[in-house]
Amino acid sequence: MQLDTKTSSPPAQQTLSAAPAAAAPITPAAFAPITAGSRQRRALIPNWLKLLLSNRFALVGSIMLLIIVLAAIFAPLLTTYDPSGIASAQSSLSPTSGNWFGTNQQGEDIFSQVIYGGRISLTIGAIVGVLGVAMAMIVGMLAGYIGGWIDEALGVVMNIFLVIPQLPLLIVASAYLPVKGGLGMIIILSVTGWAWGGRVLRAQTLSLRNRDFVQAAYVSGEPTWRIVFFEIMPNMISLMVSSFIFTFIGAILAEAGLEFLGFGDINTISWGTILYWAQTNSALLTGEWWHFLFPGLAIALTITSLVFINYGIDAISNPRLRAIKIAKQYRNKARPAAAARVTS
Repeated sequence: MQLDTKTSSPPAQQTLSAAPAAAAPITPAAFAPITAGSRQRRALIPNWLKLLLSNRFALVGSIMLLIIVLAAIFAPLLTTYDPSGIASAQSSLSPTSGNWFGTNQQGEDIFSQVIYGGRISLTIGAIVGVLGVAMAMIVGMLAGYIGGWIDEALGVVMNIFLVIPQLPLLIVASAYLPVKGGLGMIIILSVTGWAWGGRVLRAQTLSLRNRDFVQAAYVSGEPTWRIVFFEIMPNMISLMVSSFIFTFIGAILAEAGLEFLGFGDINTISWGTILYWAQTNSALLTGEWWHFLFPGLAIALTITSLVFINYGIDAISNPRLRAIKIAKQYRNKARPAAAARVTS
């Protein structure tokens, strides 16, 4: 019996060898290298900023806050009047084309005072927000991760600051503090405004300290400070930003309230001191509504913009909100297609 040793190629191989497929023409653009410029264009807008600005509330709040900050920074370009100098020979002048927000009983331009006063109020709010979040982060995260008697001791301190009424505490502290003005406000508000954020960060740290990545870092011999600040803290960025925003809001309101009551430096120009002089000069009783309306409106718009930005931060940090938004977009796109099928 003679075996046929002649081998044949597979059908697919015969087809490929007999009739090779026509390849698509390759252009030089296909081999164009990815340059540093294209990478920079992609990295110009970070992903978190795209998510933040995709929220309508956050976009409106960002634009409002940017306008307020730019107006305070470039105040000398927006007005020619000195905020503490006489702008008109006529006192208590209602808003006109020359004095947009009117003048007070000393003849000072209120528009100049509002935009110049935003410098002090916004600066105090921002510094207090940073210091308050830093103290809340250190105390809350260390208490939540270490536990034991350290957690109990720091928890008692946080509870004390949360239980004590803040406004009477601020009044007493500002009355006996030897430092007055902006520095005194920063010290008082930073010391009394961190407890709420520390409580929130402690609770989140308690939920993260038993996760696998934290336990792996502990087993590998990482020190406590590195585990807290390099393993746990990056997972709480959204909470810290929200804590900063609410501390910022609380600082602006507290600063305006203390200066309105006369516990600040009345010789400086801020939103709180404008309200203080409006109350001292009985602007409400004499019908000078413009004296207290515009600084109050500046405070309200600043707080509103920060609250709107916080909505966007919630959309970034909460996947459920993003899922709801995607579902709404899908339904909005599906409705016209379904209507077209019904009509056809």
